[in-house]
Amino acid sequence: MTVPVVIVDDEPPARAKLARFLADFPEFEVAAETADVGEATSAIIAEQPHVVFLDIQLGSHSGFDVLDAIRDRATPHVVFTTAYSEHAVRAFELQALDYLLKPFDRDRFARSIDRIRSALAEPDRGDLEERVRRLLAAFPGRPAVASQILVRDVNHAFFIATSSIERVAAAGNYVEVHAAGKVHLVRESLASFAAQLNPEEFIRVHRSHVVRVGFIAALHPMFHGDYELVLRDGERLSLSRRYRALLPPSIRDRL
Repeated sequence: MTVPVVIVDDEPPARAKLARFLADFPEFEVAAETADVGEATSAIIAEQPHVVFLDIQLGSHSGFDVLDAIRDRATPHVVFTTAYSEHAVRAFELQALDYLLKPFDRDRFARSIDRIRSALAEPDRGDLEERVRRLLAAFPGRPAVASQILVRDVNHAFFIATSSIERVAAAGNYVEVHAAGKVHLVRESLASFAAQLNPEEFIRVHRSHVVRVGFIAALHPMFHGDYELVLRDGERLSLSRRYRALLPPSIRDRL
């Protein structure tokens, strides 16, 4: 299988180095090389790559601007290529698939390729959407999360407070918003809806479920690092090891 890749870096030598290193792995094919946010956004939407090597600093803009622009339009695996310090990169480690701290060598790049291959073998892309959501939330200057969400019923539209939301479940082209004992249908993808919620208060526990942390009543360990969540309304959901790994430490340490 050919794996399409988009390289995003404003420095030509850095782009050339990534393309040269990728040439050692025949299944990876560079679909586009881009130097700025506009080019990167257009290329990612057009090519729908499986992997994006993304520089954090793009002139006066940021790789986070690229992630913001492609939200709901593409969900590639993101590997940061950055000259940021080890301390700064560590903040992104749980959200990005991998990071390459410049200058990196072929051995470090090969380890990143191994990690990409493992991720590509997994069919569930829900964790990719969650990674992007948390990356955007962690970036300074991001817009504040919503305090109210517009929902509709048969007769009218009205707002509900996000503080009343207990959990959200995917339902085809809709999401079921469980709030204050009621269920509201909203025509929106789960990823798009979750992007409006505070990632410190709501966690994605499954490809089809987002849950308020405070709505979790109990947590039972299962096999192979998985857990069963028991919610306050009696609903039981699975929390796999891969989704648990995406949780910020402040939440994960409580589980």
